Amino acid sequence: MHKLNHTLIHYLWATLLVCLFSHLSSAEEATSVATLPDIETGKVSLPWSELKKLLEEIDKLKQAAVQDKEKQKIPIPVEHSITEASLKGEVKEATVRFEANFAVQIFKKGWNTVSFFPKEVGIEAITFNPLATTTDASGSVNDLANSRPSRKSAAEEQKIAQLVRDANGYSLLAQGPQTLTMQVIFHVPLQMEELTYTLSFLPPKAVINRLHLSISEKGVTMLQMPPHSQVTQTEELTTVETVLSERDELKLRWQIDQDSGVSRKSLATYQALASVNKSDLTVVNTVVLKYVDSLTPITFQLPQTVEILNVSSLDIEQWTTEKQESFQIIKLTGPADSRTPVKIDISYRWRLPTLPAEVTIPTLEVTGIDNVEGFLGVEVLENLEVTATKVKEGVLIPAKNLPKPLWQKASNPLLHGYQFYQPTFAPTLNIRSYQEIQTVVANVDWVDGMTHRTLEGKSITRMTYFIRNNDRQFLTLTLPDNSRIWQTFVDGTPVKPAQKDTGEILIPMKKSAAVQGGEDLQSFSIEVGYTTEVSKLSLKGDILNQLPAIDIPISYLRWSLYLPEYYEYSGFEGPLKRVASFSQLALSFKSQLDIPTQGQLFLFEKHLVVDEKPFMRGKYGQFLGDDIFLSLSPSFGGRLEGERFDTQNYPTAAESKLEAKKPQVILNRGK
Repeated sequence: MHKLNHTLIHYLWATLLVCLFSHLSSAEEATSVATLPDIETGKVSLPWSELKKLLEEIDKLKQAAVQDKEKQKIPIPVEHSITEASLKGEVKEATVRFEANFAVQIFKKGWNTVSFFPKEVGIEAITFNPLATTTDASGSVNDLANSRPSRKSAAEEQKIAQLVRDANGYSLLAQGPQTLTMQVIFHVPLQMEELTYTLSFLPPKAVINRLHLSISEKGVTMLQMPPHSQVTQTEELTTVETVLSERDELKLRWQIDQDSGVSRKSLATYQALASVNKSDLTVVNTVVLKYVDSLTPITFQLPQTVEILNVSSLDIEQWTTEKQESFQIIKLTGPADSRTPVKIDISYRWRLPTLPAEVTIPTLEVTGIDNVEGFLGVEVLENLEVTATKVKEGVLIPAKNLPKPLWQKASNPLLHGYQFYQPTFAPTLNIRSYQEIQTVVANVDWVDGMTHRTLEGKSITRMTYFIRNNDRQFLTLTLPDNSRIWQTFVDGTPVKPAQKDTGEILIPMKKSAAVQGGEDLQSFSIEVGYTTEVSKLSLKGDILNQLPAIDIPISYLRWSLYLPEYYEYSGFEGPLKRVASFSQLALSFKSQLDIPTQGQLFLFEKHLVVDEKPFMRGKYGQFLGDDIFLSLSPSFGGRLEGERFDTQNYPTAAESKLEAKKPQVILNRGK
């Protein structure tokens, strides 16, 4: 028995060690498996020293397994890298225009954020090209060295990467793992002080930044450059080449000799605004001429079909026009100093052909100038669909990137924007027009009507309209038949209405003032009083009262109708709804017209009245004496035995229609 116990202990120990080792360690596998003998019953006794040793071995195996797993999870040392950047820049007056190429490698899986440009940089255009990549078992990305970038559509580029801007600058958002290249055209502003220029720019943190800068000027003296820079100078061109690490900032400073500045290349800068109407296209140009010794050789050329509206400048003495075969020329006269810019405003108009049409905007072509650069913004003044189709010697840019003065000059948001560097710049637009829908230029917010009807067949009505009007001249009323105007007031002031041949009444209106601090209009009041010849009330019959119809929509109408006493009224029909009380309270208003308020009061109202004449039609029966009524039915409205007549307990429309089908005269005598 002792031998059996000893054997069982060794088998048990070996089995536990093998099982634990096989589950906790993924690097090794058990080479043998121990099995216990087939014993139905038995008892195992284990000394404490051996159990303690067994537990220590198990703990060591657990620690070894944890260490093996931690060794397998080796973090990526970096999430992304800009492996190379090549920047080619050219000085353009107050900015440096760079055409740059970047190679970016994304290691981390999912979306990554890579800081790129500071916030003072302006982006003109950007293109993404992903490179073919492979991913090994460890998750790292391997570029295929000989792979070519594939062109992608705009929608596909958005899935690959995006360049976004926030308060800190521009960042690249890209999904990894992947390798991509970027072509970016951007502008960096220059700091200028007289003839000294300073360029400070922090390029993207690439492993290596290769920079090439061209300065097309004479007499350039470099004052500050990065270390290991190479400068090449000719008579009219200075070139700076340098290499920057990811920690270096680009700092360049140079000066133009004043004597050399006189012979600098002349430059014309444009800021043009094209305004499109249905019939014509108007272009307003602000042209600044720099480094010109004389205005004589400088001319502006336009097609013969263009109408020159104005040429104005404080820097010229006069301007003249001269017509050639297919174009006309604007010539300038006056003194010129190469150190002083000449500013000229030129506006012209061009008649559009029958729409729809594809038209080329006639641009101002300058001659006698070495360099030309500028911006053109397009605004639409009417209901037109204007799309940009093609452009010659220029580039279409987002309208938001146009200079601020163009936005300030425009009366509507700018739709398209162009940037150009050639005098023959010519953009083409596709213009389509659509039929305009006549909209409401006035609205009646609230109407209060009050009518008093007499037994003798007279009806007097007061209508109060609260109106917001933009550009309507008259309020047109169509009065009920046999009606006559009594008085009219506009904001409490008496006015004289007019009458058309067709019978409509014209009441002069005023234009609503704008509410302070907003674009809403203030309402004003129009009061109309009129009398109407109506039928006299007899023993019983039908009763009809009408209100005027107007040519402006009504948002809410309420009507207080006073009918003669000693009658029972029922079966009211019409577009207005009879109510026990109005759903909207009366406005604070002092009326100029007094209406009698004797008789039985009935209230009617309606929300939204458009192109209709409000009216009320009902039935009546006469009260013959004390507790005796002549009515159409004992089931409603009339006075039954022991009951009082209550005008507020009015019948429903269904009951009124049912009652109308079985007219009868019933005398009800009370106790």
